[in-house]
Amino acid sequence: MKARLLLFLLSLSFFISCQKQTTDSNLSNQDSITKVDSINNVAAHNAKNSLDYIGTYKGILPCADCEGLETIICINENNTYNIKTKYLGKGNKIFEQKGTFSWNKAGNTIVLDHEANGPNQYFVGENTLTQLDMLGKKITGDLASDYVLAKQPETNAVIETPQKNESTVDLNNRIESQTVVKKVNPAIGKATLAETKWKLITLNGKVVDQNGKKDHFIKLNSNDGKFSAYAGCNSIMGSYMMPSAFGLSFSDVAMTRMACSNMDLEARFSKALEATDRYSIKDNILKLHKGKKEVLATFEPSK
Repeated sequence: MKARLLLFLLSLSFFISCQKQTTDSNLSNQDSITKVDSINNVAAHNAKNSLDYIGTYKGILPCADCEGLETIICINENNTYNIKTKYLGKGNKIFEQKGTFSWNKAGNTIVLDHEANGPNQYFVGENTLTQLDMLGKKITGDLASDYVLAKQPETNAVIETPQKNESTVDLNNRIESQTVVKKVNPAIGKATLAETKWKLITLNGKVVDQNGKKDHFIKLNSNDGKFSAYAGCNSIMGSYMMPSAFGLSFSDVAMTRMACSNMDLEARFSKALEATDRYSIKDNILKLHKGKKEVLATFEPSK
């Protein structure tokens, strides 16, 4: 009898021990799976696949030389966008751009393909787009909150048709405007793009010889969006437009019709102006560019 009781107790102890080990093993496996799933979820959880980012965003971004840059961005499902901007206090011109966008590696920022010369990255938040700086970093300081665009309810998510006293400039087709966007981004340094008389130093990579008493120059007038220039013989004039930060284009380039012995320089200068699509200023040297790398002309402030 005692032997049977002892055998029963041993069997019961073994059964309980096995049950505990199995339970512990299951808990261990569950914990391991939970950790793996947690890691995978963290890696996969980003704005691209977790937020309802499709829609229309509106706001007024800071502007260096206007009351504000009224901005409307439509983000579409097929990785396309439509952006309209209006410079408050600078007339009724509306600038429109369409294109495609991509995501950064982290899946939290969209990159618009239209503009390599100005801010084109937006951090995607819950019902917000935050414009980032040229390096793709969030802007800090007192104006940080001013760079946030708010997602609009569907009833408001339409880019408005311009009013009768407004007109649209299609930046995709580079339709030029008589109304200039003035000094969108001030130059860094003592000299500014507009209102400074810039002396021509090089043209198409070659140093320009300054013959005569009058400097070869260009000067942009922010009051009326016109420019004046000189390259040895005739007076050159026309209009300019800045469709974005560091974007610059010249239009309606014309000159007087004086006959001179050598007019090659001013002809090449005029062609360089017509080909310009951006500018840069560093250490008080102005450069006119075509694309990211090609430098058409360089200038220094005229004394």
